Amino acid sequence: MAYVRGEANALGWCDLEVSADEAHGGHPFPPTNLPLLLMHHLSDLHVCDAQSPTRPEYLDRWADPDSPIREKVGTIGTYRPHSMLSPHVVEAMIQSLNTIKTGPLSGHPIDGAIITGDTTDNAQLNEVSWYLALLDGLDFRPDSGDMNRYEGSIDDGGAYYDTRYWHPHGTPPGHQDDDARAKYGFPVVPNLLNQCRKPFKATGLNFPWFAVHGNHDALLQGTVAPEPVIDSAMIDNKRFTGLPSNVTLADVLSSFQEIGPASYPQAFDAPFIEVTADVNRRAIERGEYAALHMASPGLPKGHGFSQENIDKKTMYYCAHVGSVKLIVIDSVNHFGGWQGSLDVEQFEWLEREVAASDRPVVLASHHPLSKMFNSYAPIGRRICVEEIQEMLLKYSNVIAWFAGHEHRHHIKWIGPEEEVRGFWQIETASHADWPQQSRTIEIVKDPDGDIYFGLSVVDHAGGADYGDASNPQDIAALSRALSANIWQKRAELGATHDINWWCGRPKDRNIILKINKR
Repeated sequence: MAYVRGEANALGWCDLEVSADEAHGGHPFPPTNLPLLLMHHLSDLHVCDAQSPTRPEYLDRWADPDSPIREKVGTIGTYRPHSMLSPHVVEAMIQSLNTIKTGPLSGHPIDGAIITGDTTDNAQLNEVSWYLALLDGLDFRPDSGDMNRYEGSIDDGGAYYDTRYWHPHGTPPGHQDDDARAKYGFPVVPNLLNQCRKPFKATGLNFPWFAVHGNHDALLQGTVAPEPVIDSAMIDNKRFTGLPSNVTLADVLSSFQEIGPASYPQAFDAPFIEVTADVNRRAIERGEYAALHMASPGLPKGHGFSQENIDKKTMYYCAHVGSVKLIVIDSVNHFGGWQGSLDVEQFEWLEREVAASDRPVVLASHHPLSKMFNSYAPIGRRICVEEIQEMLLKYSNVIAWFAGHEHRHHIKWIGPEEEVRGFWQIETASHADWPQQSRTIEIVKDPDGDIYFGLSVVDHAGGADYGDASNPQDIAALSRALSANIWQKRAELGATHDINWWCGRPKDRNIILKINKR
């Protein structure tokens, strides 16, 4: 089954409906074939501590339909009304993937899974701990700060109530209804902010899985390199609710860019409310991301990372999976900015690994090639899209590149002659935004030596009805419904990209691709 947006009500809210699975387009899948790689592809989990005090959620209102500068700022992405439900979406996706033990087209066993970055949202220690607990099947509590009450921007309004945020418990006495419910039809879900913080034992992914480093795993809000002042504020007791008087919105937007440098404004006299300090919200350090994966009990050991990654503070590696060589790239520009690039050392390493491979090569990174243009480098030089593409196209053994980052399903041929010279780039949607899907990728070879890619999207285990949202599956179902109704992405409210943009075209979802014999 699949899920689609139903008819909109008077406020534009669409309930979700169950639909038949989409048929596979493209080439016929070869009935006789040899497996090269069968892998579940997850991306952009964005496991989020939505109560973290340094999240500049107040910036996001400038992308609302009534913002006078909406066309200029586009999508900001510092606030999602369902961010606190992110662990439950990952849990529901794992439950779904565990039922897919063989390729739906080939019937061959699944070799493993890969998560192409942005596993967390704020690059915090507690977020990484939650994400690993979800994958490893451990007990954990997706909560921070005060364990007795929710302290994020969508709280019950005890200390601070802002109509620009969705408040799932309803309107506190003496206040106006928030915009999400009054203007856009969002529901009241009693007790949600208590239910979503309850401890639970994760199911755990029943496949070997490989990790990829994303900009949200390294940079604050995926953009700003950690620094002492910000690190201190992350674990402190002040949640800022606006900008300081000496900083304009233009100042912030100009320093919060896809190409570095990027920075947060100094707190100065910014308005704030007091929350509970929490040292577990601290920013993780370079190399520590690999160390935390090395400590995971799951397979393979380190999930691709090794002691060398810890010692050298690098986030790239190689592994043999199935019958291919998997080369995982760290596309994050650690100097800042949310788009990607490579340093010279990694670029040279990448070419050596590709040139030396006697197997077909599958690349994986967080950023797709089209977003590898963050050239900012206060020291050294960054390698961007043109040089990377030119180098890779010299080698006929490169057959695919898995990526995320854009939060959409998207397929693109990279090379001068489709299906002959080049490789397929396969981007998979996120767990944070509609349609909250992953996919299964089956790469096989037919008797003539042609290579086929069978791509099948996968929905998480949450249903169309979220009930009282009191267990992880129903909470995940609610998250999917909320993601399908984001007001900033509604076409009727003037969105540049409609909500369904993230779903991609039919040829970006269930599709069979081909590369002719080389």
